[in-house]
Amino acid sequence: SGINAEYGGDVVRHVLLISAGYKPMSDGLDLIDLMLKYEDRLVPLKEISRSLSEVSVHISEDAELTKKWKEKYRVKAAEKMFTDLGSKYFKLKSSGEPELDLPTDVDKGNFQLRLKIVFTVQFACAYGVEKCIEVASEKFKDYKAGIEPKPEFKATILNTIMSKDVEKNPEILKDWDFLWRKYIDDETSAAEKQTIYYALGRIQDNSTLTNFSSLCLNPDLVRPSDALYILGRSIAQTKLGREISWKFMKENWARLTEEFTDALFAVDAYIAGVLSNFADQKTLDDIQKFFKDRLDSLGPGRAAYESALQSIKGNIAWLEKH
Repeated sequence: SGINAEYGGDVVRHVLLISAGYKPMSDGLDLIDLMLKYEDRLVPLKEISRSLSEVSVHISEDAELTKKWKEKYRVKAAEKMFTDLGSKYFKLKSSGEPELDLPTDVDKGNFQLRLKIVFTVQFACAYGVEKCIEVASEKFKDYKAGIEPKPEFKATILNTIMSKDVEKNPEILKDWDFLWRKYIDDETSAAEKQTIYYALGRIQDNSTLTNFSSLCLNPDLVRPSDALYILGRSIAQTKLGREISWKFMKENWARLTEEFTDALFAVDAYIAGVLSNFADQKTLDDIQKFFKDRLDSLGPGRAAYESALQSIKGNIAWLEKH
């Protein structure tokens, strides 16, 4: 409707002004508060989650501000959404109640409802709703025993387990090994391999991520078509992973450019994934210093490199404003 279009335009303009630094970050958080209070549609809710993720990735997952945001939106939105909707389709076996099947597309509106249910579970687990994490943990144990979860929830289950604090949950290292064996199993489908490798990169353990990076250069274990995406998108999706990926890039640049020089899109994705989310001058200087005499070796990744530099400069400027 015209009202919805006008409302949507106002939201977009508001967000753009905040992103450009013409409005304070507090205005953005106030806007999110209002949307959570009055919105229950899928697209605005997903946009809230995406916006918070984009901001937190520049600050660090361990920073106090990020933790405060997650706590705030866990209490304000994630717990209620999970209780009201997601928990009906994502249950413990011990709950005594049947777990509902996800709605099909037969009836009008079911497609959007199914997407909203899946998002609600993902949002709840990502924001630390204990009941959701408990269900994910149980379903992961079932998965290890050969019991497949609903395919729509598999990525959330694996990501949730791999995101747990390793110091508090040392068994996660064994779970990582299980998923790794699943990844290299020839019987695992390409689609499931992608879900698995993205989850493997979420573990917050330096030695595991460093070893994972090295394994990517073994074509007998990691498909060449996966290698750069794992290095640039899976391992580099967290602050710890980005630091490890950048160190690995510097140490193995000659080999990487030799083996993947023809993989145009993969090289672009790798460079952008590793570099674009840094937000400090020290790392920017390090990147520019490293590539100063290696610009010719970038080949098809030169444009991605230049774009990454602009992203980093923008991230630094954004953090200085907010």
